[in-house]
Amino acid sequence: MTVGERDAIVAVSPAKPPTGARARDGAKKHAGSRQLSLFDVEDAEAKPAPVEVGAPPPTVKPIAAKPALSRACARMIDERPSRVLCVDDMPAYSDEAHESVAPALEALPQAQLWFTYKDIQFFFGVSRATVARRLREGLVPGVRMAGSSVVEDAAVRRFDRGQLKWLLLALRHRPRQHGR
Repeated sequence: MTVGERDAIVAVSPAKPPTGARARDGAKKHAGSRQLSLFDVEDAEAKPAPVEVGAPPPTVKPIAAKPALSRACARMIDERPSRVLCVDDMPAYSDEAHESVAPALEALPQAQLWFTYKDIQFFFGVSRATVARRLREGLVPGVRMAGSSVVEDAAVRRFDRGQLKWLLLALRHRPRQHGR
């Protein structure tokens, strides 16, 4: 090879295999693939014969369910005798005390029916511990008591407007005593 014969050298290299859709379609044609693309027409003779069902499937046996929680983790059910406090059990408050809590209840959102500890903290600035103490003292109706303990009624305790009224009375005023 001399200078200037650069064009005379031709490299013989294998052809680069096609990629993408052309490679996929070409491979199907050449390899006789049975995989069809979305727009291929299936031959009627290439369909497999329908499968005949010989015997019915065996019956299904139900599995014995395990309890969701083990006995060590399950909540204990309080079997002590309990009673629900009612309005008749509440101490007597003056008429002025009842009138003083009415504006606070009217200021609450009308669409909200139930109030949690967090709501009471937000609207009135009263902590959960203080509310729990008033419940334990028996100053809120509708609370179930077992002895001197408040029985948990759900995972989240919710108060209605009637219970909030009595709670606010217990927080803001001392009950009047008849003997003095």
